[in-house]
Amino acid sequence: MKKTSPRLFPILVFPPSTVRKMVLLLFFLPAVLLYLPQAGASEAGRLSCDVVVAGGGAGGISAAITAARLGAKVILLEETEWLGGQMTAAGVSTMDDLSGNRTGLYGEFHENVRFHYLMKGKSVSTCYWDGNTMAFEPSVGRDILVRMAKEASSGGKKGKLDIFYRSRVTAVRREGPSVRGVTADLDGRKTAIDCSVLIDATEWGDVIPLAGALYRAGNSLSPMISPKSRIQDITWLAVIKKYPAGIPQELRMQTPPPGYERFLPGFRKAVAKNGNSFRSYPLRMPVDFATHNGYRGLPDSSNPENYDASTPEGWSAITKTGINWANDYPGGEKWEGRGGLPAAYLEDPEFRRKADAAALLKTLSFLYYVQTELGEPWSVADDEYFSSGPLDTARGIIPEEYAEILRRFPPIPYVRESRRIVGLETPTSRDVRLNSESYRDGRNGREVPEAIAVGGYILDLHAGDEDADLEAEFGETSASIKTDMPRGPFQVPFGSLVSRNVDGLLAAEKNISMSRLVAGAFRLQPISMLTGQAAGTIGALSALTGIPPRALDPRKVQRTLLEAGSALSLCEYNDVPRDHPFWPGVQMSNLYGWIPPEELPSAPSAKIDDIYNNRVVTARLYGLDKGTFGVDTPLTGIEAEELFRKAFSGGQAAGPLLYPGSGPAAFVSRGEFCSALARALGYRNLPRNGRSRYGDIPEESRLYGPVHFLADRGVLDRTARGGVFMPDSFVTRGAAADMMMRALTASRGGI
Repeated sequence: MKKTSPRLFPILVFPPSTVRKMVLLLFFLPAVLLYLPQAGASEAGRLSCDVVVAGGGAGGISAAITAARLGAKVILLEETEWLGGQMTAAGVSTMDDLSGNRTGLYGEFHENVRFHYLMKGKSVSTCYWDGNTMAFEPSVGRDILVRMAKEASSGGKKGKLDIFYRSRVTAVRREGPSVRGVTADLDGRKTAIDCSVLIDATEWGDVIPLAGALYRAGNSLSPMISPKSRIQDITWLAVIKKYPAGIPQELRMQTPPPGYERFLPGFRKAVAKNGNSFRSYPLRMPVDFATHNGYRGLPDSSNPENYDASTPEGWSAITKTGINWANDYPGGEKWEGRGGLPAAYLEDPEFRRKADAAALLKTLSFLYYVQTELGEPWSVADDEYFSSGPLDTARGIIPEEYAEILRRFPPIPYVRESRRIVGLETPTSRDVRLNSESYRDGRNGREVPEAIAVGGYILDLHAGDEDADLEAEFGETSASIKTDMPRGPFQVPFGSLVSRNVDGLLAAEKNISMSRLVAGAFRLQPISMLTGQAAGTIGALSALTGIPPRALDPRKVQRTLLEAGSALSLCEYNDVPRDHPFWPGVQMSNLYGWIPPEELPSAPSAKIDDIYNNRVVTARLYGLDKGTFGVDTPLTGIEAEELFRKAFSGGQAAGPLLYPGSGPAAFVSRGEFCSALARALGYRNLPRNGRSRYGDIPEESRLYGPVHFLADRGVLDRTARGGVFMPDSFVTRGAAADMMMRALTASRGGI
C-alpha cells in the first residue's frame, strides 16, 4: 500500500494593517464574547411561571388565555409559528359543531370570526352544504387567536402570557409525583422553566410520556404500548382556491407525484367530473367537484363576491375550500392490510415523519387529479400559508419539484387521535350515550355533576374501528358505534383532564382521558377549545392556591367557568337566558339536582347528526328544547330542605343542619334562608363589630351576624345590593341557587 506524506499547513503572510486588526480583535475578544449568545448561557438560563402549556392548538391556546385571565403567569410553547392547531395550523377551519354550545371561550372566538367577516360583507356559513354553519380562513382564525392572547396579558389582572414559537418541551422535572418544571427547546435554546402546573395540549400527546404519566395509545395501556395497536387515519389538508385567470405556473402540478396511480381509483370513487350533487345525507358517491367544495368550503377574502353553502348555486360559487375528503391516510389503501395507522405513529418520531410525508404525497396526488382529470383551475391558496414545516417533513422523500406547492400547505397534518392520559375518570361510549339522552323524549336529566365542558358530535372514527381495534376493557366493539351513538350534546367530566398518577399534569386536547370510541366524538375543535378553557381554569386555580389539581373542589372550577360564560349543564330554560344574573347558579343547580325545575324540556330524541329531523326542528322553533326553572318563584320549605340536604350531604340526611323555613309548604323568607345557610357554613354567633351594611338589618338584629358572615364571603353579591337586604321577603328559587353556589365555592384570600 502506497504511503502518503503528511500534509503540511501553508505559511500565511498578512500585511501589517491586517496584523494590527487581528491583534486588536484578540485583545477585545473576551469582552465581545460576553455579549454574544452562547450555548452555555442558554443552557443555564432559567424561566419561572405558574403554568406551562405545551402546544398552542385549539385546547392549548384556550388554556393559556384562560389561565392568564385568571391571574396566572403562563408560558405557552408552540412547535410551529401558528396558533390554533387543528383548526388553523392543520387547516380544519370548518367548525364541527353539532352541540350548538357556542359559549365560553369558543363562543368568544365564534363571535370574533363572525364580526370579522360581517365587516367584509361575507358569510361564514360556507361549509357542510348548510346555511347555518361556521367556517373561516385559517389565517383569519390565527390572527384572532393572536389578538385574544395579547388581550389576555393586558386585561387588568396580574396574569401574563408569554408565547414561544418553534419551541417544545423536551423533559419534565418532578419531585415525587408532582411536576416542578420542564426543560424546553426555545427556538434552539435549551432552557429550564419552573412551574407547578403543566398542561399537555400537543397534537400527539407528546408530553404525557415525558412526565411519566400513565396513558393509552390505541387500545393499549402504558407501559405496555403495542406499536401495532390501531389509531385513526391522519390527513394532511391543503387549502385550495380557484384561479379564474389560470393557475400560476409555480402552483401548477407538472407531473404526477410518486404513488399517484395507487391513489387514483379511490379519488375516482369519491369525486368525479360528472358526479352526484348533494341532495340528502348520506351522499351518493362519487360527488361532483362543486359538492366536494361545499363540504369544507371557506370564505375567500380575495374574492369580492359573497357566497354561502345554503344552495347548490352557493357551492358552485365557492372559490376557496379545504382538501379533506378523499385524502385520509392511509385511507382505503390501508396499512399492512388493516385500517388506520399503527400506534407507532405516536411513539416513533421517524415513523411519524415518514407517515406524514406519505400523507403529503396523497394530498399532492389529489391536487394533481383536480388539475388534470377534473380539469379545474384550482391550486393551493397563495394567501394562507408559507411554511417550512411540510418541506422539512418531505425532505428526502418527496421530489423537490413540488417545493413551491408544499410551502403553501398547512404546517402540520390533521391528527385525529392522540395519546390519552389515564385520568381520574375515563368516559366510555355508553356513558356518553346515557348522558346525551338527558331531557330527551320526556326523560329527566342524566347530568354529569362534575362536568367542565359541553360538546356534541357523533362517534366518528376514521378507520381503526374494528372489534380488535377497540377497547374490550370498556366493553366497546364496532357495534357500539351504532348502539351508543349520542342523541344530543354531552358533558366532559373534571376527572378526564387530571392525570391519575402525576400531580400537576393536565390534558387539554385530544389527549384527555376517554375511551378510543369516545375520542371520536371529543376530538373536534369546539369541544377542544372548551376543554382547554377548563384545563386553564384548573391550572390557574391550582397554581394560585397551591392545591394540586386532583384536590381542587370541582365546584370552584365550575363556578369560575360558568361566570366566564361557559355552559356546563345540558338543560336550558326559557326564563333563565344566558345573560340572566342567576344563570350560573341555575346551571349549578341542574348539575347537582339541587332544585327541581317547574317544567323540563321536551325535546324529541334523534341522532345528533340528524339536523334535518322535522320533529327536532319543530321543537326548537316552539321552544320545547328549553324548560322552565321558575327563577322568580318563591322557594318552599320542602324545596329548601332538599336543597340543603343535596348541597351539604350528597342527598343523605343532613344531621344537625338547621333547615330554613317554618314548614314544608310554607315559603321561605330571605332571612330564614340566610340564617340557615350561615350556620351550615359554620357561623356560630361571632362578635359584632362595625356598622351594618344593610339599612334593614340593624346591629341588634339576630340576622346581623349570619347575614354579614355571608356577605364577607361574597355569598350575597348578586342577591343583596344597594344597602337593602329585605329579610322578610320570600327567597326565590333563582336567588337560592345563586347563594348556594357562592356559599359552597367561597374562598377567603383566594382568587
